[in-house]
Amino acid sequence: MPDWKKVKAEYIRGGVSYRKLAEKYGVSFSTLRKVASKEKWTDLRNKAGAKRDSKIVESVASQEARRVDRINSIADKLLDKIEKSIEELDLHIATETHKTKIIEYNNIERPDKPTKEVIDEIVEVKAYQSIIDKSGLKQIASAIRDLKEVQMIKSALDRQEQMARIDKLRKETQSDKESNDIRVVIEGLLDDFAN
Repeated sequence: MPDWKKVKAEYIRGGVSYRKLAEKYGVSFSTLRKVASKEKWTDLRNKAGAKRDSKIVESVASQEARRVDRINSIADKLLDKIEKSIEELDLHIATETHKTKIIEYNNIERPDKPTKEVIDEIVEVKAYQSIIDKSGLKQIASAIRDLKEVQMIKSALDRQEQMARIDKLRKETQSDKESNDIRVVIEGLLDDFAN
């Protein structure tokens, strides 16, 4: 006599059919099926699977929500940079350098040899209005397309719905595998079939 609690637990965990369990535990298929039917193993297995699936969907949805938040945060930063780039698109930056060289001649013995040399350098950065930088404009347009593509990522709810459909198909496939039993009922008198 098998440990029915163990057999039941193995069936509820999933992945094993009645026939395989019957073979594994040395029980007739019909006996196992009767016990399973009486205790509603299939319902218990479906409930356990639904709980597992629900936890998986919640976990995936949570991960996806965090991912979407990160993407949106990065997209916001990129948008700020694009706006700044647009403002600077027709500016041209130039630098002007002014150098002043001061030489001291304080050597009494050699008046032609410098004793101290100081170079004073001033760098000025200026912004000028100029014609629009066409390559910069193309880069900004490309960045905007990329940003739009990032924003079109499917929402977490769409992914949850897709996962639920996949899980439903898996369950239907599993129940189809389990219900391989064929029952033939012949009604009528035995003499009717003798000919």
